[in-house]
Amino acid sequence: CRIENCDSCFSRDFCTKCKTGFYSHRGRCFRGCPAGFAPLEELMECVEGCEVGQWSEWGTCSRNNKTCGFKWGLETRTRQIVKKPAKDTIPCPT
Repeated sequence: CRIENCDSCFSRDFCTKCKTGFYSHRGRCFRGCPAGFAPLEELMECVEGCEVGQWSEWGTCSRNNKTCGFKWGLETRTRQIVKKPAKDTIPCPT
């Protein structure tokens, strides 16, 4: 096996089990998962994480369902989930 930090290989270039403390991702071993992927601790694998879109503009200030001035109200903004995570154990951010 030519893969660094690998305990067991399927072939010379594809790891099936990484050494302790390393995550498996597409036949390689990593200390942390690459961008866009989330660690699945139980299996020590990197899976596709949740992807969210851009934040919306801030909404108008409101309090008790009424438009308010610049004080004592609440403004909100949202973002949409672009891609749901591969596993239910990896939640999307708020």
